[in-house]
Amino acid sequence: MQLIFLNRNTLAYKDFAPIQPDFEIVLDMVVSQKSTFTLNKSSVNAAVGDVAILKHGSFSYIGILEEIIDEDNGTLKIHCQDFKELFNIKVPIETYSGDLCALLASKIRQAFVENEDTKQCLRYLDISVNSSVTGKLSYDDDSLINIDDLIELLLKSYSIIVKYKVGFIRGRFASINIIIEEVSKATKLRSDFKEIRDLSISDSDANSTNKITFYPKKENEAHKAAISYYLLKDGSISGDKDAEGRYEYVNSTAEYYSDDDYESLGTKAQSSLCSAISDHEITFALSVDNNVFVPLVNVFLGFYIQFYAPNKTYDTLLTQIKYKKNFDVCYLTLGEQRTSLTDKIKLLKKGMGSTGGNISVSTTITDVDGGNY
Repeated sequence: MQLIFLNRNTLAYKDFAPIQPDFEIVLDMVVSQKSTFTLNKSSVNAAVGDVAILKHGSFSYIGILEEIIDEDNGTLKIHCQDFKELFNIKVPIETYSGDLCALLASKIRQAFVENEDTKQCLRYLDISVNSSVTGKLSYDDDSLINIDDLIELLLKSYSIIVKYKVGFIRGRFASINIIIEEVSKATKLRSDFKEIRDLSISDSDANSTNKITFYPKKENEAHKAAISYYLLKDGSISGDKDAEGRYEYVNSTAEYYSDDDYESLGTKAQSSLCSAISDHEITFALSVDNNVFVPLVNVFLGFYIQFYAPNKTYDTLLTQIKYKKNFDVCYLTLGEQRTSLTDKIKLLKKGMGSTGGNISVSTTITDVDGGNY
């Protein structure tokens, strides 16, 4: 196998290098991760920021070169970020009602295709919209949003995912295709699927936020009552404190609301509490020689998974895909909890770095009928 290096601004070919079998490829939608390769070369015509591509059968990896280390033994160690880190950039955002897939495509074009800064422009990005999902996002005036955060919001609220792959013309690298589409069906996966091994489940229902209370601002004239919403065990939201399916132990949060916010409190509660649905970490190794559930071939980051564990059924997200040393076995993580100390620190930093205006969303429920494995 070999890595191919391309100029980030033009996608022009620069160099290639055979890789040793000690590679580790990590794609993670919760925290930023690095992929690592050892090159069987003492030098390479590539620079930090260039695009690195590895293709193996139907699997392909696209990364951004972050670090090159001379091992002093005729090899180079390199670290790459996932290509999605390219979207870690802020753009203006405004209240919007309409096709949200088209909105996301326009924000990506605004940042990378139509930008007046030629150093930032990546005209080889080919953005395809394969679905139409209608919804509404409400923001304060003069708000900014990180495109990566917008992608996460649209995934959780509207089941919109972003995939990317390399495009070729007559055998040459011609584009990187950004594909925006709705995943309207969840994929069913049983813990006793014969290709699964080393299953581990860390569940923290007791620590998940399952109640939010909105308190009226002092200047409110029409609405002066505190209003609470509750997360139920089936993932739905209720305004009834006696609703069946409430969690036994309360872990609550609170916000203030204005008169103008009143009509959108239900959707704000949904947005705030929906992340608790995937507040667990389910990890396992999966043999990819199964033709039905193959990560990065027919299953991608952000896919909704209904996972049947021995004692509980989880409605969750596929949040990490890892390959190491070979492509025969893949290591998967479902859910947004992370138990490793390093990843916990990354999550803390991510939370501290999140800024933005007041937002409300209108959400949809994903059907469960995307395959049974």
